[in-house]
Amino acid sequence: MKVTVLGAGNGAHALAGDLSLRGHEVTLWENPAFEQGLEYLRANDNRFRLTGVIDDTARIARVTTDAALAMRDAEIVYCVMPSYAQESAFDHIAPFAREGQSFLIMPGNFGSVSLYMRLKKRGIADGVLVGESDTIPYATRLQPDKSCLVFGLKPSMWISAIPAKNTEALIASLKPAFPIELMPLPDVLSVALANTNMILHCPTMIMNAGRIEFCDRFRFYNDGMTPSVCRVMEAMDRERLAVGEAWGCKLIPEFDDAIANYSLDRSKYKNLYEIFSNHPVYGNHGPDSPTAMNYRYLSEDVPFLLVPVSEMGRAAGVPTPTIDSIAQLAEVANDTPYRQMGRGLAAMGMAGLSVGEARKIIIG
Repeated sequence: MKVTVLGAGNGAHALAGDLSLRGHEVTLWENPAFEQGLEYLRANDNRFRLTGVIDDTARIARVTTDAALAMRDAEIVYCVMPSYAQESAFDHIAPFAREGQSFLIMPGNFGSVSLYMRLKKRGIADGVLVGESDTIPYATRLQPDKSCLVFGLKPSMWISAIPAKNTEALIASLKPAFPIELMPLPDVLSVALANTNMILHCPTMIMNAGRIEFCDRFRFYNDGMTPSVCRVMEAMDRERLAVGEAWGCKLIPEFDDAIANYSLDRSKYKNLYEIFSNHPVYGNHGPDSPTAMNYRYLSEDVPFLLVPVSEMGRAAGVPTPTIDSIAQLAEVANDTPYRQMGRGLAAMGMAGLSVGEARKIIIG
């Protein structure tokens, strides 16, 4: 199939390389503002090495910053980039989207809503399939030599389309050119709200600020998630669940999610602290804490996860005091207006809509 991958970071390289090795014709597009990310590929005939669970040299059909070229023949378009880069990418590619294409935003963090509403304004939303996932298929990092180390490949991930009635059609369209199983969730809000990075990352950053800025690196999960940090996480998670319920989403508590994700023996754990203080997967990483407060655990998770949850809560009359407190402290700590720049309801194209009106668009 003809596939376009938007982005040139860790996950985008892994996906583009893997799909190329599986025989698909892949175009890798990068925002012109970050064109330097394509220099290595262009200098090496679009070839790069994948190592780890994928061990081969891939050649991508084309790399470009030309959105018209990237979109022209694409049957499937995968957006694999941080949330803060998505809106600019949508500005570039939306004018060239055409009926019959399938779009998947990975991870979405409500990005599918933003893209869908843009295409709706163009009058072509009914002719395309748009959705998002809660994560990306790979655990991966680009190495200093520009090879792509793939630590692991997930067995499956969650996905939904907007409107939700298109989810099965979206999964069917992606299946021939996707490396893992795609599992449906009821709607894209459920997918975005299932991303609990906001629960794990944000309070751990804020409550370990002094340690991050002035001490040696520590194990972010095992050492940073102390009993008090985990109690704040649990309060934030209760607020996330309440917002989800008000918007018609049946979400899984973070405790249950952590147990399931790593096949842990539930009988051995009573709370998040008991899970993360001794978690073998994270402990094997060694000291892995961020070294600055402007790390993506705040710069991405606050504006693109906490902010929309807070605004959704306000729209539904559900208070989110702990989430709001962490967002406020993150803004002050980094002197950055995350709530102003984040993906609130206005940025999603849903300003002024009631919960019922917004749900009608989401569900279809």
